[in-house]
Amino acid sequence: MKYAVVKPLFKKGDKSEASNYRPISVLSSFSKVLEKVMLNQLQNHLNNYKILAEEQFGFRSNFTTNNAIYKLVNETLSALNSKLMVGGIFFNLEKAFDCLNHNILLSKLQFYDVHGKAKSWFE
Repeated sequence: MKYAVVKPLFKKGDKSEASNYRPISVLSSFSKVLEKVMLNQLQNHLNNYKILAEEQFGFRSNFTTNNAIYKLVNETLSALNSKLMVGGIFFNLEKAFDCLNHNILLSKLQFYDVHGKAKSWFE
C-alpha cells in the first residue's frame, strides 16, 4: 500500500483561489522506487505492443520537445515546398490533467491489456 502526504503547490494566479493550486504527493523512498519500476513496466508494455502513436512525444524517453518541434517544422516546410496548403490547430492543454477522468483512464488500461495486480496498483 502507498501512503503519501499531499500538499498544495501554487501554480499561478490568485493565491486565494483553490483552482490555482495542484496537489503534490510527498512519498517515501520505497514508493518512489516502486513507481519507477511500474513506470518502466508500463512503458515497456506500451512500446512492445506499439500502443502509443508516433506523434506522442510527451512523457516518453527519446521523444523530446525538440523532436516534436523538429518534426512539425520539417513536415510544414516539406509541404510548403511541395506547394501544399498547411494548416494547424493548437490547444492549450495546461490544465488537462486537472480534469482527467480517472475511471476512463483505468478503463483504457484494461483495454490495452493492463489487468490483474498491475491494474489494481494503478487503481
